[in-house]
Amino acid sequence: MNKGSTNKDIDIPLLHTEESILGKPWLLVYKKNVEFEGQHFETAMSNLIKQPNINSTVIMRADILKENIYDPEKGDTMFVSKLINQIPEFPSSDESTILKRDLTDVELRSIPLDNSKIQLQPKFEIIRRIIPRNPFKDYIINQTCLVLTDDNTTNSSSNNNNDTILVVYIPHISSKDEIPFYLPEVYGVGILYHKKSLSIHYLPFGYKQSDIEYNLVKNWDPTNRSIRIALRLLETSAKHSNGVMAGYEKRVNHDMVVPKIAFQNRYISLKKKYSSNLVNSWIESTDPKKHVFEDLAIAAFLIEFWASLYKSKEDFEFRDLGCGNGLLVYILNNEGYKGIGIDARARKSWTTYPEEVQKNLKEQVIIPSILLKPHPAVAKMAPHIKDNGRYFQIPDSPSYYSSANLLASEKVCTLDDFPKNTFIIGNHSDELTCWIPLLGFPYMVIPCCSHSVSGAKVRYNPRKSATQNSTYSSLVDHVEDLSITMGWDAKKEMLRIPSTRNAAIIGSKRNINESLESYQTRILDILALEGGTEGWVENSIALMKRPPRNH
Repeated sequence: MNKGSTNKDIDIPLLHTEESILGKPWLLVYKKNVEFEGQHFETAMSNLIKQPNINSTVIMRADILKENIYDPEKGDTMFVSKLINQIPEFPSSDESTILKRDLTDVELRSIPLDNSKIQLQPKFEIIRRIIPRNPFKDYIINQTCLVLTDDNTTNSSSNNNNDTILVVYIPHISSKDEIPFYLPEVYGVGILYHKKSLSIHYLPFGYKQSDIEYNLVKNWDPTNRSIRIALRLLETSAKHSNGVMAGYEKRVNHDMVVPKIAFQNRYISLKKKYSSNLVNSWIESTDPKKHVFEDLAIAAFLIEFWASLYKSKEDFEFRDLGCGNGLLVYILNNEGYKGIGIDARARKSWTTYPEEVQKNLKEQVIIPSILLKPHPAVAKMAPHIKDNGRYFQIPDSPSYYSSANLLASEKVCTLDDFPKNTFIIGNHSDELTCWIPLLGFPYMVIPCCSHSVSGAKVRYNPRKSATQNSTYSSLVDHVEDLSITMGWDAKKEMLRIPSTRNAAIIGSKRNINESLESYQTRILDILALEGGTEGWVENSIALMKRPPRNH
């Protein structure tokens, strides 16, 4: 070893110039001693092969096209995906602008090991297709991934004591000039676990030529992109192998409702279409990148979910309750979906949208009509009575407002005029969060801040079986429990959005067939069990800039 980083704050291994144990023409780049075992490394690398986005923020995912598994005990198995003959499609995008190499090339690559000091044999052979986050800027490629073990250990999956495991990545390209930005400028990359050491080895382009410069690495600077990628691979492989050794288990499962490929392809398309203009024209004081990319991702999820739920865009309308800046409404309207956003306060952004979108943004407070109308039993005996006769006082004001006035006010949304085919969106809708499963329409709610049905801030108790007891996880569980109590076939999805508050509870159909009276009584019972709704109407009125009409 003769060169290393001068950064004293980071423990960076030294670059190596000694000969690679894999023999010529391989070049050893980095090497470090480790504590984990081969089984930990193999498990971690199996996950990294399927999720290359962990190694690079430029990469979105990998689609597995082929997989060969060699097992002398269970027999060899071979898998070929239906994606192998499909070119990735990004809805509503100009496919001619997608950057891609020859995606029809799905032949496995091989590597030279004639001079290796360790004898290796294949255990897994995989061809994956790497999809970058921005395929309009970075190339989609196919890539061979090989997993080899030494001849001294059996290939049996029950064997957990491999001393040597080599993982190799070979992109399906023909020259150095075709290498995408997110890969090192080499023909192949080897990540080797061997007797408690982890090392990165490069196989240069032109390695078959007799005049190849085998001591190339010693002339590379640690700031060179290919060298920095090697260090990143070393550190990520070690980190995830240590995580496996420590017993780390993934606690969050994505893509339970909408397939990852469909969602991500839609997201890439929407991002290409909208992100640049929205970020550059942002007039709110909030971070444009966070809000723009989050709402684009939510829109992509909803579009793909609705495609599985409805036959066409004409079969439903959406209502975004607590729509805030209206960005989600703007995106969905532009994609051809009919719907309205409602919020107690208009935002500056509303005036920047096209006139047809502005018409779909309503400045109203939301007061569910069940809080203003008579009890179902009273309504049944006296159908001429239309309100519950209550009066509500605005906090810190002598003014009173009657249920009748509020039901008639254009500044109040009671949900009574929503079409029967409405789908409700609650995107970080705060006080409305626990109400949304109670409103009788299919919905998706993304909980954020914890409020009761009265609008007061509250901390819900965690479930007895809960593995996490944070305020947020308890809120999410509570919303799911409310959904189940209301008879919804509640589904939980951890959305792929740039937010730590990324849990969504989705109800698409109710499993209970009951009369309107029974349904309303169920809601009232739940509201009572939740501690009542005192304060909701008064606080909602206080949000209005102007008093209700006809008061």
